[in-house]
Amino acid sequence: MKDIHIPLEWMLVTGILVAILLFFDRPCTDKDSLFPLTISPWTYLEPPETRIRMLWILHGYVPKVNAGSEVCAHTINQFLMRKPYKYDIWVASPGFPNISYDGIRCFDLYDTNTLVKIANTSSLIHSHSYVYRNQMKYICRKRGIPFVEWVHTDNYVRSVPANRWIDPSIQTRHWTVFNSQSLQATREDVPDKNSHIIHPIVDYRNYYIKDEEKKPKYVTLSNVNENKGGHLLVSLAKALPDLQFLGILGGYRAQIVEHGIPNLHYIQNTTEIKDAYAQTWVQIMPSKEETWGRTAVEAMSSGIPVIAHPTPGLQECCGNAAIYCDRADISEWISALRHLKTDKEFYNSQAKKAYQRARELDPKQTLDQFEHWLQSTVLPSRATSQKTISSQEAVLLFR
Repeated sequence: MKDIHIPLEWMLVTGILVAILLFFDRPCTDKDSLFPLTISPWTYLEPPETRIRMLWILHGYVPKVNAGSEVCAHTINQFLMRKPYKYDIWVASPGFPNISYDGIRCFDLYDTNTLVKIANTSSLIHSHSYVYRNQMKYICRKRGIPFVEWVHTDNYVRSVPANRWIDPSIQTRHWTVFNSQSLQATREDVPDKNSHIIHPIVDYRNYYIKDEEKKPKYVTLSNVNENKGGHLLVSLAKALPDLQFLGILGGYRAQIVEHGIPNLHYIQNTTEIKDAYAQTWVQIMPSKEETWGRTAVEAMSSGIPVIAHPTPGLQECCGNAAIYCDRADISEWISALRHLKTDKEFYNSQAKKAYQRARELDPKQTLDQFEHWLQSTVLPSRATSQKTISSQEAVLLFR
């Protein structure tokens, strides 16, 4: 039999492909998840107009930054990439490697060559990053494409002076997505025709934990900064030594951490948040400002009772499924935790309310409505005459 000779080059290529499949591709283990998770490198830029190209310009993105805004953006992108024949989505973020994450291609914002190619062939720009607001308005003004501005925080709306939200030069293609009705109500200068409400997408299927996988023991707070109530977590742990408390370090703002308290444990920010929820007995959200409450919905997906400070956003999010306590009155929080601990019937009632509320917030219809709005309203607002930005402009805008 004649020996079969395989060229060395083919062996190398095959080895690289196998390595990519084994080490970069990471399927999600949750079979009920709507969106499987995968990571791989990207190298190919297809011709424009093959699909609808969209560009996000962000200060951070998952999995490097896993805060609510970043997770919301990624979930929207995952939904659109269920139709990969239709959409081509890119994310530019400082220092990001060239990877394809769940089909969304990411790159370094300071990679001017790639930025110019993508910006000049995109049909619209998305962002929730106020720091780049003026730069993105400039690109959209020059290119004649829509700007979709996603707003998640009170700080964002306070940063824009009154009656200065809509840029007159791009008025007909300047769109704002608020994450709640209460936040939208704070900006009366944004016409309804220019805005849309998308609650942060939390699919209970992605966060549901089976009873046999639960080991609930912690009173948990996610992101222990001052606004989220990191100081209250410390005070509660000291006041209730018979209960166990867990603080999950956040991805932004100074974290309030006090070591040496026997019943208070901290863990790093993680993408495997379900592991924390599996050990959570009660989720607390003593936020001073909270425009929705993504964490609350994640916890409620598995029937975890929630205690929250009654911000307009948290009340809109949780409805009657949460216990509300004033963050300034620690005695209310102590009383609520004691009630949940000593009254099993009350705990089970709150758990049932939480479970039902998470399912009421099933995002499938919201996502379909969002895509319809994108197709029927946003994309048709593109100008007929479009210019391009140069490399010099890109360097000046992002340097």
